[in-house]
Amino acid sequence: MDELLSQLNPEQRKAVKIANGPILILAGAGSGKTRVITYRVAYLIKNKNVHPRNILAITFTNKAAGEMQSRIHTLLGSDHEVWIRTFHSTCARILRGGGERIGIRKNFVIYDEYDQLSVLKECLADLNIDPKAYAPAYLAAAINNIKENLQFNAAFENGLIRRVYDHYNKKLAEYNALDFDDLIMKAVELFKTDQEILDYYQNRFKYILVDEYQDTNRAQYVLTRLLAEKHQNLCVVGDDDQSIYSWRGAEIRNILDFEKDFPDTTVIKLQQNYRSTKMILEAASAVVSNNMNRKPKTLWCKNEAGEMIEFFEADDAYAEAAYVARRIMECSMHGTSLGKIAVFYRINYQSRLFEELFITYRIPYEVIGSLRFYERAEIKNVLAYLRVINNPQDAVSLRRIINVPSRKIGQETMDKIARYGQEHGIVLYDVLHEIDGLKTIAPGTRQKIKEFTSMMDRFIDRLQQSDLYELAMQVVKESGYLESLSQDKTEREYARRKNVEELLISLKDYSREKPEAKLDDYLEQVSLRSDIDDLNEGAERVSLMTLHNAKGLEFDAVFITGLEDGLIPHYKSQQDPGQYEEERRLLYVGITRARRKLHLTCARQRDMFRGGSSYTELSPFFSEIPRGTISVAYHTI
Repeated sequence: MDELLSQLNPEQRKAVKIANGPILILAGAGSGKTRVITYRVAYLIKNKNVHPRNILAITFTNKAAGEMQSRIHTLLGSDHEVWIRTFHSTCARILRGGGERIGIRKNFVIYDEYDQLSVLKECLADLNIDPKAYAPAYLAAAINNIKENLQFNAAFENGLIRRVYDHYNKKLAEYNALDFDDLIMKAVELFKTDQEILDYYQNRFKYILVDEYQDTNRAQYVLTRLLAEKHQNLCVVGDDDQSIYSWRGAEIRNILDFEKDFPDTTVIKLQQNYRSTKMILEAASAVVSNNMNRKPKTLWCKNEAGEMIEFFEADDAYAEAAYVARRIMECSMHGTSLGKIAVFYRINYQSRLFEELFITYRIPYEVIGSLRFYERAEIKNVLAYLRVINNPQDAVSLRRIINVPSRKIGQETMDKIARYGQEHGIVLYDVLHEIDGLKTIAPGTRQKIKEFTSMMDRFIDRLQQSDLYELAMQVVKESGYLESLSQDKTEREYARRKNVEELLISLKDYSREKPEAKLDDYLEQVSLRSDIDDLNEGAERVSLMTLHNAKGLEFDAVFITGLEDGLIPHYKSQQDPGQYEEERRLLYVGITRARRKLHLTCARQRDMFRGGSSYTELSPFFSEIPRGTISVAYHTI
């Protein structure tokens, strides 16, 4: 362990070696926080004789959790018992273990945002509410906000939202389902209502580490406080300068006020950057130092000064995209791998022109945060079969697959079945078993439904006998779904079939790596994936993504595009000082993703969606970048 500690700088070493009490580690961008967290875990076990099962490490993405897991395996061996998980997977595991005490069955399914919208559409139909007046997406945002802030008994200003909220939760309970925000909210509810369960987890997790603490919302904050209340050995790692997710509930005050919550806190600042050049760090520090709500710190490095930041002002958005494409080709010709180049933008629609120009210039690329693999229709169809097998009460998945592939069971039939279930208090899957009692449904359709339920019952019976890969293979073959993707020989159908085959391969790999895992373990893992989890960093293609999706990543060359007032900072932030500072932090995050070369671009005018174009103004943040770090490019496109 002493040899490992010798690899750390003094502040990192201090963060690793303080064993007890609350600790706030302010870890600047590229300051080696993952190494500090993993070495701290190893130090507690090897030098302080802490049992591995008494340590909980929480982060925000599966990618980050996987990286920590891999490093700790290297330090301790693969048989350690440290929980290294995301907030959501931590709570899912807690609820599968003790959720029955608050009425949550172990085989609950986790609904993603698409499933959530499906349930809300059902709610609006049940309550005779016009979806044009109250869009499901608007209601989903309102419900998520209530749950993120733990407003169990909120005084709803809007009575309609209260009705939808109550009906929505009733349906989730009926379907034995939880949405993402339920996972944390219900875990908090379990801890607050069951002292025995709380005591168990407080005694088990004597040492708690939370990564990216600046991204925690109210529910995650309360959960963390409850778990750490007894032993107070809470180490949080984060950077207030990288707090960019207030729009999804993150509360920067959680990290800024940590010392108020825990008065005996030891504060350690990691300010030495190991990622970027001095030129890039000077620009980043100069920009973010203009914020008022921040902990004072300044990044520094021993790296080379590096190249100046290249700024290019294009006549229009097309010329901007063409310039970026040409510069990427030049980077590639000078030895920079395409997989180490990224293009960032503020809003998703900005990717269109870059995609068009990259196709023209034959530059391989990947859009991060667009339609992910597990969100493709054909993949969701196979997963829906597996979800019903695992939890027959999952009506959303059941409705999705009952006519996939086509069995001539239409929407009108399903509406009749759903109404019968509501009138008699029977879940949808059980109604299908009583289909002979619904004489309003044609005999031929009833027969098709009986064939479907018979097939699903066989799959459910095989759940305990077959491994996950074998079961999935039986499902896609016996249901006729795989064959249905072969009937149309178009390129699109071929791609859909290849996607399903890729899913089967992933299931085979998962079964081999985790032979003891159950179907609900696999479904849980898939449900909790994030955009960044699907990034293939070894791929030889340029990454296109929003600035928000860039957090936690790094590239040799970075292009920050659309550096214009109204985009960066976003026009909606102009009247809100807190939001305006968050926009500045967003630019800071983008700048600090670059290792060697940073490009900033803007366009003098952009097309409007209603036709025509409008002139733009350069971002006010541009003037905050020291002139000595910038060179102006005069490339002719």
